[in-house]
Amino acid sequence: MKVDKKVEELSLIGESEKVRDGFIVKGILEGKVKVECIKCLEEFDKEIKEEINVKIVKPPYEGFDAKYDIIEMDKYDLEEFLKSEIESIKSDYNICPKCQEEEFNKEF
Repeated sequence: MKVDKKVEELSLIGESEKVRDGFIVKGILEGKVKVECIKCLEEFDKEIKEEINVKIVKPPYEGFDAKYDIIEMDKYDLEEFLKSEIESIKSDYNICPKCQEEEFNKEF
């Protein structure tokens, strides 16, 4: 089944398939996420473009799958999945372009 879901400025376009123990979701996660720079604390838009290859399963999941990242969710909800991806991106080590350039220039 085709997937085309957008939350805030982040969208997931790809395919979803029901499997025995959950759902397989493959596609491209693309857009912008407002994040805070860990150095200057200024907010900036982080460009995202990454491949998604996940299996969404009900908790507790005791299996292992080398082909997919496992995501445990009580119900198959792509909007909740995207919201959790946004929160994960926000909690990452984000440095704005200005601070990256300053750090680069300090090294030389």
